[in-house]
Amino acid sequence: MRKGLMAGTALVAATMFVAGGAVAQDKMKSMKPSISVNGSFDALVGGILNEEQEDGGTDVAKDTSALDVRSDAEIHFNGRATTENGMKIHARVELEGQQGSGERIDEYFLSVSGSFGKIILGGTGGAAIKMLTGLSGSWATGVGETLAYDSAAWTPAAAGNPLHTVRNVRLQDHDANKATYISPKFGGFQVGLTYSPNEANDDDSGRIDAEAEVHNGLEGAVSYTGKFDGVGFGVGAGMSAYQGATEDDMKGDQSDWVVAARIDFGGGFRVSAAHKRTTDDDDAAQGQITDVGARFVTGANSFSLVGSMGEMDESGAQYTTVMGSYARGMGPGVKVHTNLIWNQSDNGMSGAAKKGNTGTALVTGLKVSF
Repeated sequence: MRKGLMAGTALVAATMFVAGGAVAQDKMKSMKPSISVNGSFDALVGGILNEEQEDGGTDVAKDTSALDVRSDAEIHFNGRATTENGMKIHARVELEGQQGSGERIDEYFLSVSGSFGKIILGGTGGAAIKMLTGLSGSWATGVGETLAYDSAAWTPAAAGNPLHTVRNVRLQDHDANKATYISPKFGGFQVGLTYSPNEANDDDSGRIDAEAEVHNGLEGAVSYTGKFDGVGFGVGAGMSAYQGATEDDMKGDQSDWVVAARIDFGGGFRVSAAHKRTTDDDDAAQGQITDVGARFVTGANSFSLVGSMGEMDESGAQYTTVMGSYARGMGPGVKVHTNLIWNQSDNGMSGAAKKGNTGTALVTGLKVSF
């Protein structure tokens, strides 16, 4: 049965490649493969205005500098080609620019697109990330730092790794190797499907050890975008499910779902919200997060106010953050942005086991996108 399924899948994919591209653009001339380089560099200076840490019910002061200088840089290598039947091919590798990065290569993938839609193979986000990020809360409205990642970097959570579940509203935010199909839009509707053999972001090209690793992940997404009486809107939903390790009870089945919506009122004003729910065989890993944001753009000036609140089910650990940002375009690909960030987190415990952190930071950056 498995061999028949694999053969049928390969036949369908091949048919889409050959026929779909030909029908779409049979008159287009093939393009010789070419490569280009782009990316971005964000130079940041930030100050911790206030930070109160609690450990075991006692206020503690971490010995650290109040002023910090950081960089966020990536270089993207893009290879592009067009086949004789009009299909477009895009190969991309992203190089991290920071010396301290855990991985030198971030995302890497190859996509093939035509009238049939788009197929993406490689280490990158799945269908829900590709389709719903532009509809989701602070991801769709933030004009400065990224709420899910950068806010925690300046005033980090004190309650430990499980809070990652309630810090980011996007589904399965990892770049493990996967295969994704995203359909064309039909009257504003679009669907996507992803399969990932490995849940972990592991690029060693080894076979998956199903006894010890979470594996066989499926991810799906659907969205609709349109416009009514001058108001643009988009709504979407996604889900993911991974099979747990067969011999490791600590790595059980994992699943999560998200709903998201965005409204553009015209005049440069946008609001957006998203809600994610994560479930797991291990109750300690279950939680939820709500992420909201508003943005106003006038000329070269952009303003945003975004926030999120997440909570773990079993422990009651929670993470709340609010960020106000201002950005001004200084020319093509150049902007300066200022962000006022407030974070509060605790591990939900009491007495000697209680840990928490509350902090406020002011961060200014100059970002160049090339």
